[in-house]
Amino acid sequence: MSFSLHAPLALALLIVSALVPAQDVDWNKAAQIEVAMSNFKFTPDTIRMKAGQPYILHLSSKGGHSFEAKAFFAAANVLPADRVNVANWRVDLKGGASVDIRLVAPGPASFDVRCTHFMHSGFGMTGKIIVE
Repeated sequence: MSFSLHAPLALALLIVSALVPAQDVDWNKAAQIEVAMSNFKFTPDTIRMKAGQPYILHLSSKGGHSFEAKAFFAAANVLPADRVNVANWRVDLKGGASVDIRLVAPGPASFDVRCTHFMHSGFGMTGKIIVE
């Protein structure tokens, strides 16, 4: 897992983003990021966000897959109503299912993403979330 902060400014942004309660965000203005999970890949496999900005992470699965991003979900400010969908720092979806996770991006860092289903990450079902 990689997790790198970029100097004092990054720390300040992390603190500020933690102060913005996710429930106080105007979700109609949040950018939506769509991630499709299919046979051994995430599309896109690299997700880019800006620190302190609200996002709706729309995850869809063509087969049974998971989206595990431990350090990212631990650092992000996830809307309390959506936390139920992020169990053990991952989202599990059955085939044909989708879910929206509303969150405020944490401070600048790079976070690893993987599918936790048997051998999926070994076959390349991995990715990155890069917060700038």
